[in-house]
Amino acid sequence: MGRNGTVASSQPLATAAGLSILANGGNAADAAVATAAALNVTEPTSTGIGGDMFALYYDAHTKQVTAINGSGRAPAALSLERLQKENIRELPAFHPYTITVPGACAGWFDLIEKHGTLPMKQILAPAINLAENGFPVAPITAHFWERGAERQLKSALNGYELTIEGRAPKAGEIFSNKGLARTFRKIAEEGKRAYYEGEIAESIAQVIQESGGCLTTDDLAAHHSTWDEPISVNYRGYRIWECPPNGQGLAALLALNLLEGFDLASLPPISTRRLHLQLE
Repeated sequence: MGRNGTVASSQPLATAAGLSILANGGNAADAAVATAAALNVTEPTSTGIGGDMFALYYDAHTKQVTAINGSGRAPAALSLERLQKENIRELPAFHPYTITVPGACAGWFDLIEKHGTLPMKQILAPAINLAENGFPVAPITAHFWERGAERQLKSALNGYELTIEGRAPKAGEIFSNKGLARTFRKIAEEGKRAYYEGEIAESIAQVIQESGGCLTTDDLAAHHSTWDEPISVNYRGYRIWECPPNGQGLAALLALNLLEGFDLASLPPISTRRLHLQLE
């Protein structure tokens, strides 16, 4: 409970980053981006600027909910015909063809441009500090980091940079990410175009192509976020909002519509019957 705002994430240091933004006058959009950037540093196995983002924002003044889709598109050169010629019927999980244009960076900036109140230099400052000066790796993160080091980093170009002498950091061990700090500083100073054009874009395209992929600097330069009409259902008197496809929110709304047909209130919260209905 709190009077001045709430931040929830899977990592205490990322939550602290969002709270610091709220404490310094930022709003929910500012805090959300600060938290996401800090998660990129502290939980690189889960999320980050190299991936996508989706956001729902409720404006207390207009009482309107807006949805931004910050997911990237497949490379223009990737086609079914190309896959057929290469006798690829199903893409392995870590194949370079599975890499789409990273939409998170543009999504962060676009969300702040429309709804934020603080400059990106201030919003990204907590994440830059964590990346530059290091942070203690949390136990669950250490577990998934070790799995990622074995499954991906040991064979990925430049994967060594996300390890400590080739291994994953252990729980409680201090890890810093100078390269990510440099990236955050550059976009904080020059804006989102610094990510999709120039040095960073060229580096992304080069590494993917050297790995056998086909994403190009043109794919990166052509990227843009989309503002969508959010979708919603009424569940027992509450209006529940989600981003529309290609996000997964539709599945949650369908599940709520199904659950509304059952008398959940008559079942104890952690009873077998109630849990079965919710899982089903």
